Amino acid sequence: VHLWLAVFALVSRLTGAAVAEAAPPDSMPPTDAAEEAVVIEAPHVLDMARARVTVRVYSSTNLATDAQRASLDVAKATFASASVQIVWKICAQVSCDTPLSPTEFVVRMVQLADGGRHGDHRLGDALIDPQKRTGVLATVYVNRTLRLARDLEIDHYKLRGRAVAHEIGHLLLATNAHAASGLMREIWSRDELLG
Repeated sequence: VHLWLAVFALVSRLTGAAVAEAAPPDSMPPTDAAEEAVVIEAPHVLDMARARVTVRVYSSTNLATDAQRASLDVAKATFASASVQIVWKICAQVSCDTPLSPTEFVVRMVQLADGGRHGDHRLGDALIDPQKRTGVLATVYVNRTLRLARDLEIDHYKLRGRAVAHEIGHLLLATNAHAASGLMREIWSRDELLG
């Protein structure tokens, strides 16, 4: 459900950008996201069923290329189940010096010094502007995903891939709010991760 909301948010974002580009300046009154959602017809949403999102990936870790790819494949498969096509742009392999497009996001893979806040076990963060309801930057803490995967003896690639998908979900939904269950829940319990 939350991934379908992300698809809907992306379609709204794309439709709003296309309408704004086509309209003469100052000819369209400003609308909020709820009003934009009302004017989108269902057939148009179905035409956009395979929404395409490009994600630039930066890594400041010593994560092996195949390990990073395995995690990104997990995240990609997660979004594919909600008809969102993720295209990875690995910035260590290609140039990433152009401005972001409206359907482009950034994910950083970093090592986080854990000497900070006691009890902070977040696997990542998404930077969202709550007033504009936009965001383009997410961060995943590779050392925390690795430590948790080792502690629970679970697949590190899957855990990190789902952490990447969770943070991109925040960017697509343009909120740091969490769901009660599923990929977008705030706390991933030991039993849920083992399951």
